[in-house]
Amino acid sequence: MSTGEPGAGPVTFRAAFIEELRARRTQMGLLQREFAEKAHVSLSSYKKYEQGKKKPERKFATWCDSFYGCPGTFERLYDGMVAESYPSWFGPRVLLEDKAACIHEWELRGIPGLLQTRSYASAVIRACRPYDAREELDRDTAARIERQNILMRRDPPRLWVVLAEGVLRQAVGGVRVMREQLGHLLSLAETQRIVLQVLPFAVSDAPGVDGPAALFDFDDSPPVAYLEGWGSGRVIKDQREVAVIATALSMIKGCALSPIDSAQLITEIRSEL
Repeated sequence: MSTGEPGAGPVTFRAAFIEELRARRTQMGLLQREFAEKAHVSLSSYKKYEQGKKKPERKFATWCDSFYGCPGTFERLYDGMVAESYPSWFGPRVLLEDKAACIHEWELRGIPGLLQTRSYASAVIRACRPYDAREELDRDTAARIERQNILMRRDPPRLWVVLAEGVLRQAVGGVRVMREQLGHLLSLAETQRIVLQVLPFAVSDAPGVDGPAALFDFDDSPPVAYLEGWGSGRVIKDQREVAVIATALSMIKGCALSPIDSAQLITEIRSEL
């Protein structure tokens, strides 16, 4: 996005969302308190929305479109706000996470971003970027952790994640960081909306060697798949391709340990560190 003014920097989607929110409220002559009451959000939260200190949930953007009679305006800005902190090839993945009712994921490279601790995320991001400035690395770490806000919603997406055993044994960031990360996984596995499985080394005829994959289910639209490579990602909407990936994920789940046995293996690996 651009300001259109010579010498001016680009306008972020977050800034545009805030400006639209403030301008329309002011145009209607509403105080922040009055608008917050109509939107059924706390005044403190709404003030943070306008200050850019807190990102609202998608349903707030949808409500604003309905309230102001401007279909798609706030939701389009919201989509841009969700994706703009990430590389262009990864932004679409973050949007899928934000909209999904259920996320199925297979990972054999590392802990998925939605399940990472801050220390683990920082270690992963720094590992392959020795020449980047600390501020840039810290910003990207913060953006990755911000993705996890979807898990704190009143109605968060359900997660079903299968991890290769090697992911748990690679001591990313060192022993302390990895012990903390494995402990975090065990805590997450106890929640009702997260199913966590491990595909052990002992499985000799396991699928999934082609690489990581994710499948996103939605309440009001067909499922979408996402495949990721080195600095690249591909959103798959063709339902024949999606069905192939869904079958592969089902086979991986079938070969993996049960959630209870997976938690036991994670506990054993953690105790060995």
